[in-house]
Amino acid sequence: MSLFEGLRFRPGTTFVHRLDPRVKLATSTMVLITAVIHIDIVIILFLLMLESLVILSAKVQNLWIKTIRGALPLVAIVFAITFFSQYSREPVISTGLGYALTYSLRLLVFLSSFSLFFLTTTPDEIALTLQQLRVPYEYTFAFVSAIRFTPVMAEELQVVLDAQRARGLEVDKGPFTKRLRNLIPVLVPLLVNVIRRSYELAEAMEVKCFGASRKRTSLKQLNMRRKDIFFLVVVLILFSVGVSVKLLGLEPVKTLPLLGQFFPD
Repeated sequence: MSLFEGLRFRPGTTFVHRLDPRVKLATSTMVLITAVIHIDIVIILFLLMLESLVILSAKVQNLWIKTIRGALPLVAIVFAITFFSQYSREPVISTGLGYALTYSLRLLVFLSSFSLFFLTTTPDEIALTLQQLRVPYEYTFAFVSAIRFTPVMAEELQVVLDAQRARGLEVDKGPFTKRLRNLIPVLVPLLVNVIRRSYELAEAMEVKCFGASRKRTSLKQLNMRRKDIFFLVVVLILFSVGVSVKLLGLEPVKTLPLLGQFFPD
């Protein structure tokens, strides 16, 4: 369940925490787009290195490492699927390993980009950012609630699993069909907790007259400062370079002979 630790806000006073949430969202989006348009292991590694430096400066590396550790099974699946699909088209082991490694690292870049945003941005700031983007507040509230409760539900699932194991339930042993049946005593109490929590949330919303006024006000307003603009300009420059490299066909893997063997034309 450590995969969902990347959605848990970690309070801090670092430079990254104090950045405007709109700048952080734009940065995460541009990193994601850059990783999508490039199938280049050098550029993917460069993006991962930059994200690691920012994560270290934000001092949220522990939760980030937990997220990466929880995502390792998914990364292994992506690696295996990519390798075998590429090997079936072109039976060259080095080429298959190159593509598999690149796609696996791309997944880590995807997870890291938005984990950094959620780890350093409060739910209130996320809501304000979505409001600034003209997202209806009902959808904003639903999204922020999902972000808040997903780690909580993951913890509750782990508690229920531990409680059932203590009672002798073998969830991880036996045939696949038996393990599926053994999940029923786990899912039922989890579903009950979800329903109970949803009723409590609905009652709290009614008490606070949710939706009574179409024009909402906020206690905190988002204001771009000089350092936010400077950081955004630097990210935009790097993003423009990345897009230009793709459009001009100047990816390092294609231009460096030593790495080009992994991606032959």
